[in-house]
Amino acid sequence: MLTNAPTRQHSRHKRHEPAITSTELNNYYSKETVELSVDPAKMAQRFLEQGRNADAERLFLSALDMKIETLGEEHPETEKCLEDVTAFYTNFGRYQLAEDFAETLLRIKSLTTSPIEDSYSKTVEQLANIYEKVGKPEAAEALYRFLVTLQEEVVGSDSLAMVFAFNRLAECYTRQGDHLAALPLYERALAVEEAAYGPFAVETNNTLTELARVYQALHKFDKAAEILKRQVVILESIHGPNALSVASCIAKMAEVFEQSGNKPEAEALYSRVIQIYEEAYGKNSGTVQELYRKMDQFRMDKARQQQTGFIAMTAPMATSVMGVW
Repeated sequence: MLTNAPTRQHSRHKRHEPAITSTELNNYYSKETVELSVDPAKMAQRFLEQGRNADAERLFLSALDMKIETLGEEHPETEKCLEDVTAFYTNFGRYQLAEDFAETLLRIKSLTTSPIEDSYSKTVEQLANIYEKVGKPEAAEALYRFLVTLQEEVVGSDSLAMVFAFNRLAECYTRQGDHLAALPLYERALAVEEAAYGPFAVETNNTLTELARVYQALHKFDKAAEILKRQVVILESIHGPNALSVASCIAKMAEVFEQSGNKPEAEALYSRVIQIYEEAYGKNSGTVQELYRKMDQFRMDKARQQQTGFIAMTAPMATSVMGVW
């Protein structure tokens, strides 16, 4: 299957090849520096570990050219060299150069790899990340949509193999601020995970985290609180009721209630968070003191409301969502 990435017959271009000074030339070809019997790709990794990045770059490119010429583009060793070059430029933030090689790698993967294999999905993710770094979010979004379409054709929309593509496309939308477009994708991913593992399985936790964030951004506070409560149950079953991960999740839930205007419920949840954090960090830690200041602010707000004759009403969703804690 072919991707929508441009087709290229890739080889090293002059713009990819850094200039070599006379000193570098002597060092590069000296007997003490380079073992001619060693694979250039392995020597490149060695140079990279030594911080000799220019030497590593030249050898990564040379290794790629050699593999293309001797083995062809669709050989696993050629793919490995392309991965090395792409990773090199990406790790050093040289995304414009990485883009070219990543597109070539995906084109080759499309000919040699099934779209539901992890290596294919990771290659799509790598190229999409590069597109976002070079200011092409629409290209990243299109690439993830293409991955969803490919995988649905192979395994159907209810397969666990689809979760990665659903979540990555949803994340792409949220980074663009389009939470409404992300919502159905996270909901589909969660439905697939629930069918496979059950609603309170740890495998659903990452999707639950993102889904709660999207609900909160869309001001669907009752939905966000429901999701977060489920997360608390999952985390408690794994780490116990006083784990820091549990406290962090409860703090997010308190924030949701605070944002929705239900300060009494938020205050109750923050109190539980304080108890856990105090035990872990001590009463005088910055995290605990910040929560105490928030609680003091709640009490001052409540006092002012009572003085003006206004009594805050508890949101109806509080008891139905939270239950007994």
